[in-house]
Amino acid sequence: MPKKESAQLVLDFPLEPRGVALTRPLARHRYRNALLEKIHYVRRFFPELDGRTIRVGLTRSAAGLAVPGGLEVWVHPSQTTYHSLTHEFVHLLQGRGEVPKGEKSCDVFALARHWTLNDSAPFYVRVPPEFQTPEGKIEPESAKILCDTARLALAKRKEGLRNYIAFFEETVESVRRGRKALAGASPGRARRKGRAAAFETGKHAKIPRADAAPLQVDVLLPAPDGDPLD
Repeated sequence: MPKKESAQLVLDFPLEPRGVALTRPLARHRYRNALLEKIHYVRRFFPELDGRTIRVGLTRSAAGLAVPGGLEVWVHPSQTTYHSLTHEFVHLLQGRGEVPKGEKSCDVFALARHWTLNDSAPFYVRVPPEFQTPEGKIEPESAKILCDTARLALAKRKEGLRNYIAFFEETVESVRRGRKALAGASPGRARRKGRAAAFETGKHAKIPRADAAPLQVDVLLPAPDGDPLD
């Protein structure tokens, strides 16, 4: 009896516009169009992959999977977010030596791409519950803070800081404590607490604004025109 061929491993992908190829099961999936919108938006932040075709298939074992150094990404249709896709795209860069190896490193580099991609909680780095909704979503204000802090951590890494991941986690925790203190303070006291929190957060290091021009560190790049596709 001939061995049944796995649908996910068939390589005659139906080619989609802008360098994305879907497996046949994903091409027939009811969430196909919604997934393509997310994939195309996220890909705009990865010029390193321009001119290459990203193969995208289905998985049920995780929110997403990637072949490091390859061009294959597998997504779970009901769990795919901008962040989960960004995380997997960064894995593709890791395999090419463009990003340090490791899941936490992947998270920090993903959070630094652009704040509009930070719509769900990262998988491996610690982010306080206060930055998330009960459903694990990230609101815009928190998304910008995470992007700012990740960019600062990568700037510190470029300056020679080896434990930039711990720096990211500690800085986000300091911001959380500062926000909590400010929430219950009077206006005058809030200003004093804000200055104290800023000192504790980065010893007066300036965290770049997420809506400002991105830092020239590693793989950061300007935001493309337009908003995320819902």
